[in-house]
Amino acid sequence: MIATQSSNIELLNTTTGEVLNLGMYNKPFWDTAFSPDEDQVVFLFDALVIICDIMYPEKRISFDLQPREDVRIRKVAFQTCNDLVICTIFDDGSGLLQIWHRQDPAGFECSYSLDLNIDKYSYPFLAPDGLTVIIISPFRSSPITRYSWNHGTTQFDPVHFEDEAHITWRFQYSPDGKLLAHWSVDDSHVRVWDTRTRQLISKFPTSEVDAVALSPALIDHSLANRLIALRFKHENAIRLFDAYTGHLQAQILGQALASLTFIRDGTKLAYHSFDFGLRIWDLTAEHWNSTDGYEHMLQGMTDGWVMSRDDEPLFWVPVEHRGYLCVPSFKVVIEGSQISTKLDISNSRFGTRWAECIDKEWLRELEQKEKEVGNLLE
Repeated sequence: MIATQSSNIELLNTTTGEVLNLGMYNKPFWDTAFSPDEDQVVFLFDALVIICDIMYPEKRISFDLQPREDVRIRKVAFQTCNDLVICTIFDDGSGLLQIWHRQDPAGFECSYSLDLNIDKYSYPFLAPDGLTVIIISPFRSSPITRYSWNHGTTQFDPVHFEDEAHITWRFQYSPDGKLLAHWSVDDSHVRVWDTRTRQLISKFPTSEVDAVALSPALIDHSLANRLIALRFKHENAIRLFDAYTGHLQAQILGQALASLTFIRDGTKLAYHSFDFGLRIWDLTAEHWNSTDGYEHMLQGMTDGWVMSRDDEPLFWVPVEHRGYLCVPSFKVVIEGSQISTKLDISNSRFGTRWAECIDKEWLRELEQKEKEVGNLLE
């Protein structure tokens, strides 16, 4: 499911395309989150919290938070199906990190509260699983505040991440909250951290990136165990890399973005553009294409070969061009009524027949020279 809002709040089923109108509260919400079992969805409206049953939207409960009017930011996540983590930042720079526990079907109580002493311009990044909170100021001179949930003491403890100086404003969590990633402007490297151990698990260089998304642990037939999607600032494509090795796995068409994310089960990649709306790609090996009709651009490469959906080699890409290959998204060219361009490809060589283009005379001369050099060395 994806939660959207125009005039009303709606849930979009990314598999069937079905839209469920919740028919509630036409005021914009601050934040939203789905429960771990995906049976519930929560919305924050100012000081009002509304939790809906997805199968039965009319079954909903609500409760009020602090009545203060100077609230600047609220973020929410389900820590368990009965526990909500809510981070609230106020205009004066104070903040609260709370857990609200569902006692029965009708009510919630605040079971944990931590006062935050932060920069007044700081912004909280709450992990989807509610176990990690990183609070960052847009000013590089301000310190980063990091908290991790301690299951033993049932409280949030201050923690440190390896190489954390490179965790800045635009990092992203994976949908399961277990990884976080960021592209650093300081050294043009993508870094991926484990939020449980706070250790750096991968680091690789790229050109300038303006959108990042991490996958959860993926299904058996996917491209890799974990993917990281990068949208490069000056290019018209989104590239998918193995999150652990940094190896390029695939490439799809991508326009200017507002957001980029993996669906929680890891089978789909979604992005939203103000110009082109919502796009969703199916990432399973059986259905490696866009669910809304946009073709996958680069199926993947094996030793430089671009492979078809039938696992047949289409053409070979030299190393220096593999990072920049781009295929137009149109499928049909309609000839003009008076002017048209025709291309004779009757003598072209496709797929494995590319080897027929080799100049055999040149190859024989090369082999002869190699023999002569070998004889001289002997």
